[in-house]
Amino acid sequence: MKIDLASVMGLVAGPACIIAGQLLEGGHLSTLVQGSAALIVIGASVGACMLSFSPVFLKAAATDVRKVVGETTPDSFDVIDRIVDYSNILNRDGPVALQGSVQKEPYPLLSMALNLLVSNINPQTMMAILERKFAENTRINNAGAEVFEAAGGYLPTFGIMGAVLGLIHTMSMLNEPAKLGEGIATAFVATLYGVGAANLLAYPISKKIRARAHAEKELDKIVIMAIKGIQSGQRGMSLRQALTGGSTTSANPAVRLARKGAA
Repeated sequence: MKIDLASVMGLVAGPACIIAGQLLEGGHLSTLVQGSAALIVIGASVGACMLSFSPVFLKAAATDVRKVVGETTPDSFDVIDRIVDYSNILNRDGPVALQGSVQKEPYPLLSMALNLLVSNINPQTMMAILERKFAENTRINNAGAEVFEAAGGYLPTFGIMGAVLGLIHTMSMLNEPAKLGEGIATAFVATLYGVGAANLLAYPISKKIRARAHAEKELDKIVIMAIKGIQSGQRGMSLRQALTGGSTTSANPAVRLARKGAA
């Protein structure tokens, strides 16, 4: 997995700037650390998400966090190169030889598709299986994004609720005017937690997961198109051109590196 440095820096830079601003204004970090506020905002938001989504979606959200700091989707041109190699093996050496090569294929949908191909099952049945798997992948790959989007809506709301609860507690201390200012300041920490967590974490994470999901969806489309091409007898350069939209530059490693650098 390739580490996404921009995402890592973004995760650190946002909270760091808020803390730096607090210190520059003469504030203290201790005023931002409120366990009760964190419990109300984070705990209630997690509970709301658990009520809103099925365990499948919640599990997807937990596992998809890795997509924020790492690029897990392989380069499409590398996958196309492997597909062309597989088609040549099938044409030259037959299904048995291809089956031996398929065992090492790391991309799940391509591995599944090639196993179906060498199993010599009905082409219509094969495409139905792949289309169903494609739809399932699309749903699961976007599930984590939906959970974090919902969390982004819940967090500020519970932040306001935490502030209200804090103010209610502060109002009970009206007979101690010296403590009112500190109590009000503490109450608004919950709002800071809610708004900050939503806009620094939940929404950005959701957008990143959707971007990764889109890349995987496009790659899955390439795999299905490739299997259709192989079934129709396409091989070698003809198959490559069909998968790359007529471009043959993907075969050049230097061009692939340039594309990766630009990305």
